[in-house]
Amino acid sequence: MGVEHNFMAHKVSAILLHQLRSGEATAWAPPRLSTKSTLWQGIADWPRPDIAFEDSTNNSSFAIEFKPPNHSKREYVTGLGQAITYLRDFEFSGLVVPKRTADGFEISNYLYNILDQELTTLSLALFEYGQDINNLTVLRPLTPREKPPPQVPKGIGRKVFWGYWRDLSHYDLFKLLRLSDEMDGQDFSKIFQDFWTRFATKGIALTWEGKARKKKTPDAKSLGAECLNAQLAMRHSGLLSADGRLTASGHDLLRIGKIYSPDSVAFMEMLAYYILTDGHHLNLIFWIDEQNRAIDICNKDNRSQYFDALDKALVESGVIAPRKQPAAKVHFIRDEPKLWNKLGLLVRKNNRQYFHKGHGLIFDWRKIVSITNSR
Repeated sequence: MGVEHNFMAHKVSAILLHQLRSGEATAWAPPRLSTKSTLWQGIADWPRPDIAFEDSTNNSSFAIEFKPPNHSKREYVTGLGQAITYLRDFEFSGLVVPKRTADGFEISNYLYNILDQELTTLSLALFEYGQDINNLTVLRPLTPREKPPPQVPKGIGRKVFWGYWRDLSHYDLFKLLRLSDEMDGQDFSKIFQDFWTRFATKGIALTWEGKARKKKTPDAKSLGAECLNAQLAMRHSGLLSADGRLTASGHDLLRIGKIYSPDSVAFMEMLAYYILTDGHHLNLIFWIDEQNRAIDICNKDNRSQYFDALDKALVESGVIAPRKQPAAKVHFIRDEPKLWNKLGLLVRKNNRQYFHKGHGLIFDWRKIVSITNSR
């Protein structure tokens, strides 16, 4: 899936979420999806819907499969199957398809007839679009479930829809990939303990800049937190499975690192690809870029003021949940831009800064598109 698919899915997400939060979704949404709905605050191994919402005030959830235009009948029928499977984990599901397939067949009407005649009891909505993705038509609204709804999926250690990443550098990630391969089948805590003993306590763990990190003590209090940080970063990026083993993506990234080294362009761009796609950072970037244009220029005078305004805009649009005060960090969106800067996804003001006075964050879209469309 390239940038076009992700951007179109984002547009659909923004339209439907706005309708829910503004009270304009009565044509398709039951009362359980209220104006308090937000993007689903979780990231899971599987299933991973293209779009998902939740209403934490009454524990309701809605997962959506989005299908882009110009595909065959098979692609859209497969989408119906995907939307049906989401009902195992989410209270409601939906499918968004074009009016016609690549060969002109009216696929939306065909799928509507299947739902209307054969699958009448499913709590599954069907949406259609034509030439303009902004013009969605509701063909089949959601109906209440006959059976008690499932709990909102909890995801894997995350309270937002995008992947977690803190201070793990690409150098140390490569070391962990190698150890995970060598210690295949071992619990990740044992793998990280080996990394800690062999690298962190010897002062040869590295920062993104390739500089040695401060030596750790074998029994440092930060060991557990740093282990969890690394595990979540690797899992959310699709590099590590639930049982601690390298995924196919993890093996691919390890292979590139062995051939070209972890500081190569090939390794960095493949890592960026997994963070953008599997880690859903591309979706977050779409939201931030959209909100960035709406933030008043008077709130872009300095970095702190800008990130305050960005946090507020994302909360108001339902992208992130309201923060509890006092919060542990000043700004909710804090570590993500640091990561994007390391990966070269932001246009820098100079060698040390990526905040632009009067503009905010400026994304290097040429590079993002190139990376995302590379596989």
